[in-house]
Amino acid sequence: MAAVNFYLDTNPNKAGECPIKMSVIIFKKRFFPTIGHSVLPEVWNGSRVSKAKYVNSKGETAAKINKDIFNLLSHFTNYINEVEKMPTAEEFKQEMKLALGQVEETKTQSYVKVKTLFDDFDQFIKEESVSNQWAYATMQCWKTFRHHLEAFNRHIRYEDFDEEGINKFVRFLRVKQNLEEKTVQKQFNNLKWFLNWTIRKGYCKQEQINRYRPKFKILEKPVIFLAKEELLRLYNYEIPANGTKVTLKDMNGNEYEKAVQEAGALAKTRDLFCFCAFTSLRYSDMAKVKRSDIVGDCLYITTQKTNDRLPIDLNSFAKAILDKYDDGKYPHGLALPVITNQKMNYYLKDLCELCGFNTPITKVFFRAGQKVEETYPKWALIGTHAGRRTFICFALASGIPPQVVMKWTGHSDYKAMRPYIDIAEKTKAAAMSLFDENLKK
Repeated sequence: MAAVNFYLDTNPNKAGECPIKMSVIIFKKRFFPTIGHSVLPEVWNGSRVSKAKYVNSKGETAAKINKDIFNLLSHFTNYINEVEKMPTAEEFKQEMKLALGQVEETKTQSYVKVKTLFDDFDQFIKEESVSNQWAYATMQCWKTFRHHLEAFNRHIRYEDFDEEGINKFVRFLRVKQNLEEKTVQKQFNNLKWFLNWTIRKGYCKQEQINRYRPKFKILEKPVIFLAKEELLRLYNYEIPANGTKVTLKDMNGNEYEKAVQEAGALAKTRDLFCFCAFTSLRYSDMAKVKRSDIVGDCLYITTQKTNDRLPIDLNSFAKAILDKYDDGKYPHGLALPVITNQKMNYYLKDLCELCGFNTPITKVFFRAGQKVEETYPKWALIGTHAGRRTFICFALASGIPPQVVMKWTGHSDYKAMRPYIDIAEKTKAAAMSLFDENLKK
């Protein structure tokens, strides 16, 4: 725990001015130094002098006082994050002088900034994000990883990543952070990537990360997509006016009412999602489609994730959506009225709820070593990526060869298509069973 705060002493001088004091917490010990300035209580706002033209009885201006406060705050915020042991009273006094510019910093002084593991991590992010052309979502994933690492030990060193230390980190993610096993695996892989980078740089000498083999209990998650009937229902769904109350049924068959909100955003979300479902595009690629990318009945796009140049044949449904927004003037020549991925995911769930996609879907996963089963209505699990999954599942179920589908989607690994092929085979089997039953009637 560490903090830096400023406050007024309650004992005023002859001029009625109260000394400004600082509270600093270092390794759970508090220091209460006076910073050498006094001000009238009425000009103090709790952290600084509020009146710009104020001058105290010593002739010290508000600008001078506030500058010293800022320098002290900045200096000791860094100091308490980086100091490795409790300073003595004399060492703390020296830090005060150093922060106020009363002495020059020398190598013989107690505080010398030492590069930390997190400094190396920042360098790692800068280099790898450029060389691998990370998208915004990837950057956010690494930001989350850093938060987990800081929560585990903000003073962690490379020496801590022996087998026992790695074990503790994995256990921390499972128990303290309460993450799903799949997420724990992803965070471990991120740690492995980062540490191997530091090993190549010569920063880290610990190589146990490459010998450590934790066991992760990973269960295959259900592939969430829309069936043909659901996709067409969504495509043709007329959004009610704002404030309209719609009667719906939950996954247990119980009726409830839902008021329509932001109908305009819901209509855009419907069209954008369906465009993904009719073209196989990820949200990141759909969001940057330009009119200039469309040549005849074909869309040419360079994917953000894999940087592949893909030709995608436009079917009549995709062209109809493009025609709907043909007159729109969108920034940077975009073909569609794009909204953020986060907002689209939010509206999409509302939209799918209005469409009545309430089939119960059970997710089974491990958390903290325990098997967990959670059941949700289908609409609650649908995100923007379900559009791409819908295209793949429908294309394969329609008998289009996987090799052709992979050319549209940009998949280079047949393994990645395996879950969708399994779904297509099950769909075909169910259809054949229905066909057989109808013949016997």
